Amino acid sequence: MYRYEGNLKDLEDAVVLISFPKEAFGVPSALRAFICTDAAIATQEILDSYLVRWSIEVFFRQAKQKLALDRYQIRSALGIRRFWILMSTAHLFSCIASGQFLPFHDGFSAMQKSIEIERISFIYHCGHSGIPLADVLAFAC
Repeated sequence: MYRYEGNLKDLEDAVVLISFPKEAFGVPSALRAFICTDAAIATQEILDSYLVRWSIEVFFRQAKQKLALDRYQIRSALGIRRFWILMSTAHLFSCIASGQFLPFHDGFSAMQKSIEIERISFIYHCGHSGIPLADVLAFAC
C-alpha cells in the first residue's frame, strides 16, 4: 500500500492510495487505486468506505454498460424515477430469470442467449410452417 497526499490536478490536499496484493505485485490488472478528497481520513477508513461502496460502483458500471444508464435523456423527475425502476427491475430480472440467483453478468448473458434461442426458434417454426419471409419480417419489425 502506498499513500500519496497532496495536490492532484484540480483537487487540493487529496489522498491517493495505490495497492497491489502481495501475490500479484507488478501485475497491472491487480493494481487498485483509491482517491479521497479529505487527507485527514486514515488509510484504513478510506479502504473500509470503498469496501462498503464497491457493490454500488459495480452496479453503476453494469447499468451503464448493459442497461444504457449513461444514454437515457429524460428530463422530468417522474420520467427519471420510472427509468430507474425499469432499469433496476431489468437488473434484478437478469439476476433471477434463470430460476437461480446469478451474478448480473452471468444472468444477463444467459438472458441474451435465451432471447436469441427464442428468436431462432420463431424463425425456424415460421419457415417450417410455410409462412412467407415478408410476413416474418413484418412481425419482427
